[in-house]
Parts: sequence; structure tokens; C-alpha cells
Amino acid sequence: MPYIETRDGTALYVHVSGPSAGVPLLLVHGWPLNHRIFDAQLARLPALGYRCIAPDLRGFGRSDAAWNGYSHDQTADDLEDIRQSLRLERFVLAGFSTGGGASIRYAVRHGKQKLAGLALVSAAVSLARSAEWPHGLNAAQTKDLIDKAKADRPAMVTGYAKQMFYRYHSPEFMSWFASLGLEASLAGTVSGAEAALAEDLSGELNRLAGLPSAVFYGVHDRIVPRAASEQLAAALPGAAAYRFEKSGHGLLFDEAELFQRRLEDFLAAVRPQA
Repeated sequence: MPYIETRDGTALYVHVSGPSAGVPLLLVHGWPLNHRIFDAQLARLPALGYRCIAPDLRGFGRSDAAWNGYSHDQTADDLEDIRQSLRLERFVLAGFSTGGGASIRYAVRHGKQKLAGLALVSAAVSLARSAEWPHGLNAAQTKDLIDKAKADRPAMVTGYAKQMFYRYHSPEFMSWFASLGLEASLAGTVSGAEAALAEDLSGELNRLAGLPSAVFYGVHDRIVPRAASEQLAAALPGAAAYRFEKSGHGLLFDEAELFQRRLEDFLAAVRPQA
């Protein structure tokens, strides 16, 4: 540690904190960020008995800038390689934004029985609009984002960061947040966006029946609209829905304390009994 090699030889940076015998919690960041978006959780949850595992996905943060492998299938396989390397059993999986989509694919592809719970935070089920999922971005919006990433990635990342939040955050915070996106590789940024556009998980949600799940969403989300999160919660049998009235997409920061409390509530509810 802190690196794990996947089955295709990609080195992934994996931050681990908390007691070795603690309840495993695997935190999956979204595009184009890295594990640092979970700094608050990594600082606080270990004291509550959780073993927090937060990787940088391939192409992002400190992980290898792989030239390929940005589909949800590959991300799910990478997460399974992490699980096997760390010998995780009955863990809680929490995914933010596109990391939420990858977390859904993990549960479907590698077995929901491995999970004690699934937390989906501003989760992107589909970035493309369809008859079944009418709340995604349209193709022109997404293509424009990809074109901007190719032409002027710093400007694209800065602009994207401004769309993340509903509440005011200081210039220093916004600069820090944008810097997370600039730590990603160009391949990860562009290929990750292209791959996310091709994903549609709406037909897989019924396969999560019986898995304790929760959907966390901001009312003012401009990236994954509120209606999409409400449709997601309705499609997951028995899922808890946590609505954040003063948050956008980045509800981890817009209502940081409330998010922390609600996450702790969910974790306590699904925590495996010793």
C-alpha cells in the first residue's frame, strides 16, 4: 500500500484509514476528481469504527494515467481488484456522481451479496437523455464539455467546478476544488467523459432488490437534476432518500455537516453486526 495493481497492470493509488478490523467503507469519487473529495469522511469516520478505503480511479489523482479502461465495467473490475487485494468482506460501497454509477455497476457485475449497503451520492445513472431516463444531459452539452476539455482543460475544469455548488464557497476553496480536476490526466478527463456518456444503468436498477441502499441528492443540482435522483430512489426497492434543500451536485460541501450526519445514519443502519 498505498498502490494496488489491477488485473491489467494499472497502478491505483488507494488511501486507507481506520482500524484494520473496522467496518469496510469503499468511497468512489466522480469525474474528474479524486479521493480528496472525501477528506472529511476520511478524517471522521475511522473514529466511529470504519475502515475507509478511497482510491483514485485510473487516470485520476495519483493513479496511473491509463490510455484506456474508463467504462463502468472496467471501473467495477478495478474496484473488485481492490476488494480482493484488501480482502474486504461485507463492505459498504459509496459512490459520488459518476462514481455512483460505477458503484451500481459493481453491485450488478460482481455481486450485491458482497455489500452490506450502497450509498449513492448525486449519482449519475445516465448522462444521456432517453425515453427511459429523460433527465440526463443532452448530447450537445456533453460534446461541448468534451471539446472544452481538449481545447482548454483548466478553463473547462474551473467552469465545471462553478456548476457543482449551490451555496457560496470561498475563492480559495474553489481553487482547491478545481485543482483536484487538474490532477487528472487528459486521457482520464476526455475518455472518462466519453465513456460516461455511453453508460445507461436505468435497466439494471431492479437487480439491486434486497440491497440496503440510500440516495443522497441536492435539490439544486445542475449536473444530475433532482428529478433524476428522485427517479433513481423510486427505482431502487426500499431505498432511503436523503434530500438536501440547500445543495447542488456537490452536497458533500454545500451541506457538509448535514451530509455527514445522514451518511452516519445510513452506515449505522446497515452496519454488519459482530
